[in-house]
Amino acid sequence: MKPRKVIIATDKEYSDEYEYILDDLFKRKIDLFCAWGKYCGQWDTAMDLFITDPKRMDEEHHITTTCHNDEPFDDVLNMAELWFSEKRGNEVEIIKL
Repeated sequence: MKPRKVIIATDKEYSDEYEYILDDLFKRKIDLFCAWGKYCGQWDTAMDLFITDPKRMDEEHHITTTCHNDEPFDDVLNMAELWFSEKRGNEVEIIKL
């Protein structure tokens, strides 16, 4: 099973070509989505819009999103590792783009 906590680490701007990543994470029912890097605000907003799309609102699942552009990566990783997830352990997946 894949981790339910994910960090997107990228300096790429978000565009619709990356929607497949958000869709995959949504379908996996992750608990925590952290965006880290230069354009993390775009990624955070994209995930927020994705999960609140009326087409997906009937899903009974909550994803917490966070944005970290001025924090050291190790601090974000530490926060994600400490984030409590009932369903799976403390493992964190890091997606580098």
